[in-house]
Parts: sequence; C-alpha cells; structure tokens
Amino acid sequence: MKQRTTVIFSFIMFLFFLFAATGFCAGDGKVTMEEWIKIINSRDTKKSPPPPVEEKKEADVQRNVGSDSAPAAQGKAVIIYWHMADDADVYLNGKPLRKYEPSFKTRPDEAPRPAFSAAAVIKNGDVFTVGGRRGGSYGLMLIAVDAANNIVFMTEQQSWKVYEPGERMDWFSPAVALASTAKPVIVQPDPWYPQKELNSKYGNKALSIWSTPASTFAYLYGVVGGLR
Repeated sequence: MKQRTTVIFSFIMFLFFLFAATGFCAGDGKVTMEEWIKIINSRDTKKSPPPPVEEKKEADVQRNVGSDSAPAAQGKAVIIYWHMADDADVYLNGKPLRKYEPSFKTRPDEAPRPAFSAAAVIKNGDVFTVGGRRGGSYGLMLIAVDAANNIVFMTEQQSWKVYEPGERMDWFSPAVALASTAKPVIVQPDPWYPQKELNSKYGNKALSIWSTPASTFAYLYGVVGGLR
C-alpha cells in the first residue's frame, strides 16, 4: 500500500512540474482539454522555419534592363544604308556593320550590288569610320533613317572628313580617326547608279563623298550630330 501511495505521489509531482515547465497552469491550477492538446503537440512537433527569401539573381536583374520599368537607352533606332564604288568596310564606334572578309583592299567589286543595310542605334557623338577602294567609279554614300523614314544622318561635307591613319591595323578606331591628319571630303558629281536609286528614295539629299578622285584607297570618318 505504501509503495502504491509513493507511485501516485510521484506521478502527481511529475504532472505538477510538467505544467510549471510548459507554462500552461491556469490561475486556479486547472488545465482544459485544449491546453492538454497543445502540450502534447508542442512536445511531438517542431516549429517549421520560415521559408527562405528568394534572392534576385544577377541574370534576372539584367533581363529587366530595357523592359518597360527600365529607362530607355539613349539614342535613336535607325536603319543604315550604304554603298561604295567599289568596296567599303564601314564601322560604327569601332564595330563593323557587317562581316568583311577579306577587307576592302582585296574584296571583289561590290559596286554593281544594291546598297547594304544594318539596324543600329546612334546618338550624337557617335563616329562612323570607313575604309574604301575605288575602281572605275568612286565615292561612298551612307544614309541613316528612323522608323518614319526620316533621314537622321547622311554623307555630306560638314560632318565627314578624309583621314590618314597610315598602315595601322586599327584604322577603324574612332580614337585613331580623330587623332589623324584630316582634310575635307570631295563630292562625286555623278554617283554610281545604286547610289542614285538609294538617294532618290529619300529625297536626293545625301552626297557621294571621297578623297581625291585619283586615290585608289581612302579613309573617311563622320561624327553624328544634330539628333533630337
């Protein structure tokens, strides 16, 4: 009997310490069924950690550039048309507008072909550099038009110069062109027929430009200005 009393007493003390440890003892010492369930569940389960915050990856940030929420890039979207009698390698800010292989010095005659074209974005201060070779005719014509077919830049005598980079491999670099000895361009009074066709489409405003008529090779650069 004494042993049974001891067991009962120990069980009662265990419950007392359990209630005190869990903090669920009410002011009158009574525990409701709901509180019992909470006690049991708190001992059987662990609180789940909060879900990790997803970090934005650099690639995701880059994809947002150019979206509606990002500021538009400076410059004007254009289509650039150009034609040369015989051949021309045309660069914009040191980057070719198309693949030139081999270079203008040895490439087959392209004068009979229609004007080449390339999409680009230009802004004030951009630099076109051109290396050209003449044959029976001579002269370069370049026209950049916007989405409404308005001319925003073209070959003429104010924005374009002839320069002499020597035998440099990086002749097309704007830094090389602007640092070289420069002189005014001349105008071809009778452009090759693909240039006439191109120019008539846009109001016959562009000029066909070159170095001296006797020059087999010429280097030309034009600085974009006047864009609104």
